[in-house]
Amino acid sequence: MDTTLPLHPEPLAGAAIQRRALAAGLGVVLFLAAVKLALHLATTGLFGYGFFIDELYFLACSEHLSWGFVDMPPLFPAVTALVRATLGDSLLAVRLLPALSGAVLVLMTGLMARDLGGRRFAQGIAALGVIVAPMWMLMHSIHTMNALDQIFWTAAAWVVIRIERDGWEKGWLLFGALCGLGMLNKHTLAFFGVAVVAGLLLTPARRAFRSPWLWLGGLLAVLIYLPNLIWDVQHHFPHFEMLANIKADGRDTQLNPLQFLLTQAVIFNPLTLPLWLGGLVWLLIDREGRRWRALGIAWLAVMAQMLLLDGRIYYPAPAYPMLFAAGGVAIEKWIGSRRFMKPAYASVLALSGATIAPLYRRGRMAGPSAAGVALKSLHGDSRSVRIGVCTNGASAPTLATFASRF
Repeated sequence: MDTTLPLHPEPLAGAAIQRRALAAGLGVVLFLAAVKLALHLATTGLFGYGFFIDELYFLACSEHLSWGFVDMPPLFPAVTALVRATLGDSLLAVRLLPALSGAVLVLMTGLMARDLGGRRFAQGIAALGVIVAPMWMLMHSIHTMNALDQIFWTAAAWVVIRIERDGWEKGWLLFGALCGLGMLNKHTLAFFGVAVVAGLLLTPARRAFRSPWLWLGGLLAVLIYLPNLIWDVQHHFPHFEMLANIKADGRDTQLNPLQFLLTQAVIFNPLTLPLWLGGLVWLLIDREGRRWRALGIAWLAVMAQMLLLDGRIYYPAPAYPMLFAAGGVAIEKWIGSRRFMKPAYASVLALSGATIAPLYRRGRMAGPSAAGVALKSLHGDSRSVRIGVCTNGASAPTLATFASRF
């Protein structure tokens, strides 16, 4: 009599195939993250570009650390000071942080696609979408707080995915910590916080409000952000006054809602539109994706705030990686057995990125800088003004004097 126990080879084989697919996807994502890093480092200082004026401004602010500044919270100047203390203030040293941030964003986007159920193609195409988007080509080429802003928003969205997928209620503490640190880097993260609350309230995920961990996470965010909030109160919220001055002087570019939305399609590469728009549709209505519908609604809420408050075109950029990740999963599912479409779409995206990058490189420094506009609105001609926004009771050098050091 045969006493051999059944081994159920088919389920075991299926599990092994899935593990191999996930491992292969991680390899692709790691490769693309390395490509992103190498491209930015290899092109640093080429094409005749040295320091951007905003970078000189941040370098100056790093010599006058405070719990707040007229036009930004305290974290980025502190990080800049750390970079200068450890790596120096060469162009390559200063540009290393945004380049690393870009590689991390590629990695996080691919891993989010994996956690949403995506296999190798989903992870790879989501990561590739980040590389070929002109907006992120720019943000990861110059030393500004925008590079870190993408990381904080994306990490917070990733935590929401894990909380919903795994029932990880304590994850709200990490979400709160990320939001608090993100607010110390750039105040626009508040848009995402409000949007996530809206997404939770409008979906079954509202059950999270019954968890004490969500409220503790919110408290942690407030505590981390509190020093900068106190500074703003003591100085009568100067950032709002600066923004009002810029708007009153007519130096803000005003776009109607249609123009704003069309611009979004352009700055993220029109060929990625099926990726991130497909991700939005997948999150909102797909049977599998609507488990994370709160994030789809959060993106809509971010865009609604941008349109209502005349946000700048790059403000919602950190809300897109979660759509790229969801879009990778959606496209992988919708393509199905039509395998020839996978390499075709990936090739088209890669070719578009290779075409766009040189054009963007030639024109990326055109136009007035944000720092210059901000300083001019406060103190007059930004080319000769003393950097009063960087001082903490001490005199700051002029931009011209500081720039002459490089």
